[in-house]
Amino acid sequence: MSTTPQTSTKTRKTLGNLLHLKQQDRIGWIGLGQMGYYMAKNLQGYLSSRSLTMNVWNRSPAKSAKMHNHGARESKTIEDLVANSNIIFTSLANDAAVEEIYEILIDLAGQVDHSIIFVETSTIYPALATKLKERLAVTPQHTYLQCPVFGRPTVAKAAKLIWVTSGDEKAIKKLCLYFTTMSKSIIHLKTTDVARACSFKLVGNFFVVGTMELLAEGLALAEKADVDQEHVLKFIEAFFPTPSWTEYSKKMIPGSSSSKKSSSKDKDKEPGFSVELGLKDVGHMRQLALDTGASLPTADLAYNHLMAVKEQGKGDQDWSTMIGSLRIATPTHSARTSSEISTSSKVEEQHDGVFMTRKSGERNGDDADSDTDARSEKTARPPAYESN
Repeated sequence: MSTTPQTSTKTRKTLGNLLHLKQQDRIGWIGLGQMGYYMAKNLQGYLSSRSLTMNVWNRSPAKSAKMHNHGARESKTIEDLVANSNIIFTSLANDAAVEEIYEILIDLAGQVDHSIIFVETSTIYPALATKLKERLAVTPQHTYLQCPVFGRPTVAKAAKLIWVTSGDEKAIKKLCLYFTTMSKSIIHLKTTDVARACSFKLVGNFFVVGTMELLAEGLALAEKADVDQEHVLKFIEAFFPTPSWTEYSKKMIPGSSSSKKSSSKDKDKEPGFSVELGLKDVGHMRQLALDTGASLPTADLAYNHLMAVKEQGKGDQDWSTMIGSLRIATPTHSARTSSEISTSSKVEEQHDGVFMTRKSGERNGDDADSDTDARSEKTARPPAYESN
């Protein structure tokens, strides 16, 4: 007669549940700022519909407590979150915050037995993403994905972000369902080079800030030319009926009828994307241009206008306030009058910051070839990067 212990039905069921729990995704979320909070809230909403929850940690406990009210489990420490999660999303303000948090995460990752998929969603410089992936590769059971998102906090709240993925394809496929709970579309870059996603995000953000710069200049011109702002806004809505154009133009036009209609909601109005964060992103764009040999004169202009607003003590305001620096701006020495433009026999040259006028075809005494090479080199060289 066999002496092998018989496993009861109840025991087998218990073991089966434990196995299921072990294999089940245990999601952790770090960073509950303007974007992170709404992203995490939408994801938790999906998990709650499946009778599941996730672990959350934030530097300021108030946001974590708020997520607890939506069904999330509040982790008191990052160590606790790592111990109880095998998928960890991070949504942080800047490169310094990302590097600081991942310094801790990578150290803790080397102390756990289970594998973890890290999903970094912040806007960071490409080199940092590469650095984090390489550091995490020391513990090969873990995976690093760089998945930045496009959209303002209001878009995150509505779960209509545009998600971008890079990294291990198998891990991305595993998490796609979770991504869809926070977005309206997903762009798969189909590359394991996580730096590509960061570059992609900066290019996308350049289109946004470029649109803002264009709107700021045009609307400031309309104001100075005494063109009715409401009529300009109607033109924008009719000719450029896209959210980025219409929403930012409304923000830039003070006292517009659209602004008045929403005045009753001002108390609940989202703070938007701050000047400080805008300077960080535009700074990254300019650095990327410098590193790749590209030129971004529009980004240079936007950076200067944002910096002027910051110097006015408005660094925490929405970056659409960049128009303020154009409203008070006076023409620079480089600005030409209509009469100068029509005088084709004269050409302007800049030497050491001083503009000199000479007749067309007139030499300035320098060797022609050397002069041409110097101007070509000056044009080809990307603008100098200034960290903020």
